[in-house]
Amino acid sequence: MLDKAFIKWWLGRIQPFTDVVPEKLAAEREAIERQQEYNRNYTGFLQDAVFPAVDELVKLLTQRRVIHRVSTWGNQLALRIHLAWRWGELVIMQSHEDCVTFEHHIITEGEKRGEESAEDHSHTYDLRDPLPPTVAATELQFFLSRVAQDLVETGPEPEIPPGEQA
Repeated sequence: MLDKAFIKWWLGRIQPFTDVVPEKLAAEREAIERQQEYNRNYTGFLQDAVFPAVDELVKLLTQRRVIHRVSTWGNQLALRIHLAWRWGELVIMQSHEDCVTFEHHIITEGEKRGEESAEDHSHTYDLRDPLPPTVAATELQFFLSRVAQDLVETGPEPEIPPGEQA
């Protein structure tokens, strides 16, 4: 419960400012309507594209005994794949009011605790219009390809003096 003395003071302070011009309220209503449209586009994209694609991938990972975890928090979905000395995570979220972001994090564990290196990629799509389902499949494939490509560590390039060939 709010303190009565505080409420009395607060109401006294804001009373002269409570009249709001109709134009300002109309702009607020328009912004809310646009936000609802973005939310509908994000929800439709999740239900029609992301969830089916992730579900298909999870079935494949389970069948092939690849350790993984799918979690949700707030408006985001995260897929993490664990490998022997590396893990990758794909986070899908509505990061701004008008866009959806795919954040790709691939982490290589070092020999000592805290010696990790990270490879991050981020792709953002506009939610002003509905997104095609192929975006979800393309992002999952990009994520999986980055995890696979980063498994190969090449040694340092040999140093060749200028003017000489290998």
